[in-house]
Amino acid sequence: MATSLDILVAEDESLNALALRSQLEALGHRVVGPAKDGRDAIALARARSIDLAILDIRMPGISGLEAAEQIVQHRPVPVILLTGYSDPEYVAQATLTPIFHYLVKPISIEDLGPAISVACSRFEEWKRFKGEAEALGQKLEDRKLIERAKAVIMEMRGLSESGAYRLLQKESQNRNQPMAEIARTILMAEPLLRDTAIS
Repeated sequence: MATSLDILVAEDESLNALALRSQLEALGHRVVGPAKDGRDAIALARARSIDLAILDIRMPGISGLEAAEQIVQHRPVPVILLTGYSDPEYVAQATLTPIFHYLVKPISIEDLGPAISVACSRFEEWKRFKGEAEALGQKLEDRKLIERAKAVIMEMRGLSESGAYRLLQKESQNRNQPMAEIARTILMAEPLLRDTAIS
């Protein structure tokens, strides 16, 4: 891999941690840690800027899976899990956590380089899909606001649905603000407008 990364390593077995560190450094990466357990890994991820995390799945206290979840919540990075065995419970849990690759111990340098590339690639894809999903969610929320504001305008101004929509559109253009912002303002002012209408 051409890019040099700051990689957090969490491995409670010191010999494995040492071997992993030397392999990563041989690949041109900088090692953060190694952390001796999940709690230490979370603390390091919060204190330091990291590009990727390699976490042992089973560690004392907080597992690699739990640590991965907390690390990604705080600062999304690609995560590779290390495991020494096939454990159905852990595998099932891993599908619910943002894990981008896993390696079975003992790890060879020949496996490590490609695993980092795959994890980074999958992470970029995940970020893109997440961004698209968030944008879609925002559009849906905006659409709901606009629909509710249209209903208020239709009732208060006696306009048709298309007339209320055109009014919102015109206000949006005149004020150079998104329609959702205009809709939000109308909905915030609605109780006041109703009180004025009653009095």
